Amino acid sequence: MKLKLTLFFAGILFISFTAFAQPKIAAYPGTVLDLEDLYKGQKIEKIVTIKNIGTDTLRISNVKAQCGCTATFMTEKNIGPNDSGQLSIIFDTQSQMGKVSKQIYISSNDTETPKLTIQFSANVIEILKLSPPTILFDNCFADSTYTKTMIISNPSKTQAIKILSTDVKFDNLKITLMKNSIMPGEEVQLQAEYLAKKAGTYNGFIQLETDHPLQKKFEIKTFAWINRNR
Repeated sequence: MKLKLTLFFAGILFISFTAFAQPKIAAYPGTVLDLEDLYKGQKIEKIVTIKNIGTDTLRISNVKAQCGCTATFMTEKNIGPNDSGQLSIIFDTQSQMGKVSKQIYISSNDTETPKLTIQFSANVIEILKLSPPTILFDNCFADSTYTKTMIISNPSKTQAIKILSTDVKFDNLKITLMKNSIMPGEEVQLQAEYLAKKAGTYNGFIQLETDHPLQKKFEIKTFAWINRNR
């Protein structure tokens, strides 16, 4: 009789434990991350620990990034109680500029949080500042030559930047860079001379190759609008 009662209560305890056993997802160091200042063109990896702080196996069914600029990789899809896996977040800044915020969504069998959102922010900056930000030849006329001046400055307080080469991807445009080495806080002039030939709207860019380890190539966008007649 005692054996039957023991088995009976053991069965009840087992059923109760099973009924209340639940997975619970948690992220460390948190679900809101600040990547601070990043240079345009830089790729950065951030590791987030995904832990199961529940009492049943956590099953991750999907990990999705909001933007194509972000890649993700999860080391474990089935995580036992008190175990954890690593989520790798790789953010490519090439197509980003300024202050940005991105999200990653983790779907799992956690009934309280079926979709966990991890948000990270960054301030994407360029190694050089341009004034004006583009070279614009507007209200031009065919068979005429126009000159524009751009100021290129180095905002760094410690690192000099050397421009190793220039490559003009814009027909009929010639450029002159007054100085190749830009010291911290210094600015130099870039002169652009454009021969307007045929009426129309044109765009291209000037590519600068630099010695900066995090932004080897730097682009200056260029536009032209040429009228038919004066």
